Amino acid sequence: MKLRHLFIIAVLMLGCVSSIYAKGYKSAKVYMFGFAASFNDSTVYLTDIQQVNVYLVNNRTHFLANREDYSYQLRDYLQANSIEAHPTCITLFAENEKSAMKKYQSLKNRYMKSKNKYFIKDITSGQFVYKTVIPAEEAADNEQSQGTEKK
Repeated sequence: MKLRHLFIIAVLMLGCVSSIYAKGYKSAKVYMFGFAASFNDSTVYLTDIQQVNVYLVNNRTHFLANREDYSYQLRDYLQANSIEAHPTCITLFAENEKSAMKKYQSLKNRYMKSKNKYFIKDITSGQFVYKTVIPAEEAADNEQSQGTEKK
């Protein structure tokens, strides 16, 4: 009985280790936009839809790697330009422009048709541009490959 439990644990651990190493990233062009709001203010901010080279998790979800860093870029922009002191920011993306536009319109309509009066301010691409964030694992792999090429 103990041998069977030990065998099951060993198989589970092997599966966890292999799934950790199977995770990777793929480079892709996506369409993204940001949304920012504050709980202290009735003004919300929407960025333009921008085409950005990003890294997606290379599995069935194709989730945006380092998604929070893109939201931090928007937050830092708003704070640095004294537009909003403590904004709550989110970043939405889609792999094609049509889907991104649908998400953008849906979010914008939600605040335009709201019973509460929200002021929507647009942030143009001339004011704010997302910058590509390289995942730490990819950056480490790139440094190692560049180190071997120099030798």
